[in-house]
Amino acid sequence: MALVQQNLVPGTGDHLITLDTDTNLEWLSLDATANLSYLDVLGGVGGYTTTYGFRYATGQEISLLHQHAGITKYGLTQVVPFPQSNHVAMETLIELMGGIALNSSPASGSVLVQTQGMMKFRGPGIPTPVTPMSVVQLWLFKNNPASSYADSNPARPAGTRVPEIASYLVRNRVMPLGSLSRGKSSKAGKTRSAKKKS
Repeated sequence: MALVQQNLVPGTGDHLITLDTDTNLEWLSLDATANLSYLDVLGGVGGYTTTYGFRYATGQEISLLHQHAGITKYGLTQVVPFPQSNHVAMETLIELMGGIALNSSPASGSVLVQTQGMMKFRGPGIPTPVTPMSVVQLWLFKNNPASSYADSNPARPAGTRVPEIASYLVRNRVMPLGSLSRGKSSKAGKTRSAKKKS
């Protein structure tokens, strides 16, 4: 199992995709959809749901991504302290998926990086602009690793743009041209333990 960072546009070094090799799902970097409403993204802004074939991820898919990253404890109802592995896994996932760009602020003497991404609307049809959405959050406390946890909560309405809130978008793995004929995928990018280049 590995999370591997790849390019959305081949050869550009944009690092906008994280591939989960366990599910063969490609995840769009969260910072790509920051300050776009749910309806913006669904309507094709940025081309992510149209040109690039992404869709909103379900809560179950996001949970699997977290598990494959190594996040094992969720929510404040769990017994604290949380394991150090929880913090390390969250730190890596946030780095891979551009989450640190969403919100980095000091809170109560501990440096907090709060990453928020909207998930697929759970109701029927398309939400109205005022329909509350659901958001998955990673609370990374840099100076207090035993407090880091993941949870989900109600978010802003589907028509609202918020700089700190992005969208969890996913698609089935896109095989590089020529790899299907050889029966192999091209080797790609970084693993979850690698650091993102600036």
